[in-house]
Amino acid sequence: MLVRLSCLLVAAALPPRAWAGHYRCVSLDYPPLIQQEAGGPVHGLAVDLVGAVFARMGHTVSVEIYPWGRALALVRQGQRDCVFTIFRTAEREGFLDFSRESILPQIIYFYGQRDGATGFDGDLAALAGSRVGTVLSVNYGARFEAARAALAVREVATLEQNFRKLALGRLDLVPSNLYTASYTLRRMGAGAADIVQLPLALENVASHIAFAKSLRLTALRDQFDLEFKAYLAGGAYRKLLERHRIETTPELGRFLDGR
Repeated sequence: MLVRLSCLLVAAALPPRAWAGHYRCVSLDYPPLIQQEAGGPVHGLAVDLVGAVFARMGHTVSVEIYPWGRALALVRQGQRDCVFTIFRTAEREGFLDFSRESILPQIIYFYGQRDGATGFDGDLAALAGSRVGTVLSVNYGARFEAARAALAVREVATLEQNFRKLALGRLDLVPSNLYTASYTLRRMGAGAADIVQLPLALENVASHIAFAKSLRLTALRDQFDLEFKAYLAGGAYRKLLERHRIETTPELGRFLDGR
């Protein structure tokens, strides 16, 4: 009994990376960050990123995709260890330990016609009455949501539908996060060449990985933050973005440079 107790005390004193573990994360289907084809593995930019940081910690991680509400419920109930990518809110902080580091900035841009007359200089009030295509139930950040009522918003089920309407001149602008827009335009084919990303970002929202508070994983969260910073500083993040063909915008460049 004394020997067993001594071993447990030694184990508790070892740094987190000395103990390999397997952790289960959840997310939603959010290409190209997190996605899954029928019967295939979950993959994507954020999946590769989280997996690489966990590997630096000496751990493995698996990712399951659920509807967003179900994913959050699983972590709230302690049935899964972590969730990503997720915005920090006061309500979520009640059951989640958020990484202190933002693992991925969610950068929202407007997209317009290549030869279109509608631009964006940062003043949403100047867009009053513009035909803007959004996706059902998607939040585009506090600034856009505050201005939504003054816009002629047309909602559809997918971003690709909005881009096709934009290319045909049936919309003036379409907001989207950088990653999903780039992914959608690459897959779209006809009409994609007629669409451009406007230069000025509409919103830049930090997103995180978060761990179930009920499972007392604060030490794991802290180790994740340390290894993530080292991963970012070492240049591996830039290579990951290149592999997933994500454009490095000025905002993303500042994130990569730690500013």
